[in-house]
Amino acid sequence: MAQTRAVLPSRFVPLADELLAATGASDYSTLIGILLSRYGKHLLNTWEIANCPQAAAIQQPIAPVSIAQPETFTPMEF
Repeated sequence: MAQTRAVLPSRFVPLADELLAATGASDYSTLIGILLSRYGKHLLNTWEIANCPQAAAIQQPIAPVSIAQPETFTPMEF
């Protein structure tokens, strides 16, 4: 099996350790393999906003909403 080395920044080590415990993976290499196999295709399909079905709605300008002052009522006197 071919090997590739990945360097994990220290700020991600606590999260990686939690994921090791949750997944039962034996080491960081196995964890990275799990993440790639489970979420790799999703990441590829959603990385660019242009691939997102909601992109058209996001790119439209948002019209300002005018908020009318609520009506005020005077108490009725009997």
